[in-house]
Amino acid sequence: MLDGLRRLLPTRSEQRLHEADLALADQSAPDRTFRLPDLGEGLADAEMLEWKVAVGDTVEHDQVVAEVETAKSVVTLPSPFAGTVTALHCPVGEVVRVGAPLITVAEPAPVDGSGAVLTGYGTGASQRWSRTAPEAAGDSTLAKPDTHPRSDTRIPLDASAAKFVRGHRDTPAVTIWADTDATGLLAARDSGGTGLLPLLARVCLAGLVAFPELNARVDADREEIVRPPHVHLGIAAQTAHGLVVPVVRDADRLPPGDLAAELRRLTALARRGPLPVEHRTGGTFTLNNYGVFGVDGATPILNHPQAAMLGVGRITDRPWAVDGGLEVRKVVQVSLTFDHRVCDGGTAAGFLRHVVDGITAPDGPARRPGV
Repeated sequence: MLDGLRRLLPTRSEQRLHEADLALADQSAPDRTFRLPDLGEGLADAEMLEWKVAVGDTVEHDQVVAEVETAKSVVTLPSPFAGTVTALHCPVGEVVRVGAPLITVAEPAPVDGSGAVLTGYGTGASQRWSRTAPEAAGDSTLAKPDTHPRSDTRIPLDASAAKFVRGHRDTPAVTIWADTDATGLLAARDSGGTGLLPLLARVCLAGLVAFPELNARVDADREEIVRPPHVHLGIAAQTAHGLVVPVVRDADRLPPGDLAAELRRLTALARRGPLPVEHRTGGTFTLNNYGVFGVDGATPILNHPQAAMLGVGRITDRPWAVDGGLEVRKVVQVSLTFDHRVCDGGTAAGFLRHVVDGITAPDGPARRPGV
């Protein structure tokens, strides 16, 4: 039992240090190799979805070269190097471990780098927070740039700020959460040839079939709860333009394969630019994958006027009781934030337990409401 616990911390920290050293070593080579970074989800691998470049192409700093799928979402990978692509190290569909080579680019890039940052990984100047830059050679008394502003910096609030305030002010929201063993979910991903995001969406939709009270909104003017006949599922996605929530319309009516394809299509659209209006409005429930930021849990503000949001944290190795013994398992925290006006705590807990059961045994029998 103690040996199992000791394996958790040293192994993870040693692995990340080793991966960081590999990345730095490659930056000084004539052919510079970009390795899969730690994307902050607590997982050790990602599936290669699409190459955006081919051998012989010229790439620039921060140009997107690939899309990979992690435990929670599709992530675009910008190149930290500029030059000519000389090798792609893994085919589409292959699962790549953190630290494994992805792409090699000839002709070293300028040393100042770019500034685009992935979760858990930075390029160029953006790495100041994670690693101390070496002192410049020569006279140490050379003038250094003034990094302290002489006056306040003022940044206009974006359009979402008012929506956050309204949602927080007008909604009596409550958050509940539970940890669950995600080993079965990962096994279903590997055996089924699909990503985790479609699997999580299916679990979420099954919960809403059993507990339709949470697929709702409150009409405050008429003092009524409104339950639409179908689920228009919003999926929170981080893009270069900020956080967006593509909406899969009638998600509860889509077969699994069509649901996965639609999620992939809308995520790609969101990363390329503004979504069509029909896919950024009208959502009735949101699936929020904040595990991509490397956090276990959150208490998000609801996406007004929706009445509920399912949150999924990172998947990490943790000690877990199995049949009276202790094992190291892949564990994830799931949370439900809900408007207390649309249901009581029992209904909310029933939905969350339904989701937990679906993650623990994705291929098992559906949980009956109230059980």
